[in-house]
Amino acid sequence: MTVSVTTVKATKKPSVFEQLGAEILKDCSSSSRRGAISRGVPEEIRLLEHADYGRPLRRSLARAEVRALVAEARSVVWPNLNNQSVRLVSPKEYTRLWAGLGVQFQLAKLNGDEGLEMLGFYVRKMGGSRLPLICVNTAHHPAAIGAAFSHEMGHHLVGQLFNSRKEHDQLLASTAYGQHLIDPEELAADVLVSLGVFPEAVARQIFTTSAERKTAEPLASELPNSVSAAVLKHMERRYALRFDGSAQSAKMLQYLPGLIHFAKLRQALLTEYDI
Repeated sequence: MTVSVTTVKATKKPSVFEQLGAEILKDCSSSSRRGAISRGVPEEIRLLEHADYGRPLRRSLARAEVRALVAEARSVVWPNLNNQSVRLVSPKEYTRLWAGLGVQFQLAKLNGDEGLEMLGFYVRKMGGSRLPLICVNTAHHPAAIGAAFSHEMGHHLVGQLFNSRKEHDQLLASTAYGQHLIDPEELAADVLVSLGVFPEAVARQIFTTSAERKTAEPLASELPNSVSAAVLKHMERRYALRFDGSAQSAKMLQYLPGLIHFAKLRQALLTEYDI
């Protein structure tokens, strides 16, 4: 019996996301844009795919707190959150639409490996005005820019709703999403991104099969290949985010862990809280 189990593990095929990451990494291997960040992505993909998202969600946010956060987000920023997919607009349009929310904005186009690692950050008090600051790196794909705006605005809403006292910068990088699972405020901001990208009707269509098998397969296992494929198709159709060989391969490789993170978090919200 031991030999049989070992054999199955040894011959287990890579997941959809692992195969995709390997293919994109191969495309990057002949490019000067491949850096240390890209080389660390395959391991991050494996860690996120096997991470338990249900337990960190329950530990960080009760169902009532998630519902309160959604209600606050709907009343202040996204009236149709979790009912419709968040619409992408230009960076300047984000700042125009959110100009009256008591936040300063700074747009920066940061290229290069170190610059591209940073998607955005939030500072609770900044400058003489003492207003919060949201900074977003506009060198990224519109979908990544939209996620950064949503995540950082999420920090603003979380701070107001739960009276956060965090004073240090809260950075959204294209790596280390696993750290968000042990940080309630990061996870709360991520919840808003997940609900915006995968509204309820879409989430039930993509994740219901996986959620119904909760008793047979724990959330700690990777998403079934059919679910992963549906996630990728949704991102391509709704946000024109294509994970294929192109001049943007290095960026796509950085976005892949984020996509896995937000998809698994959305699955956990549906499975654990029926949201």
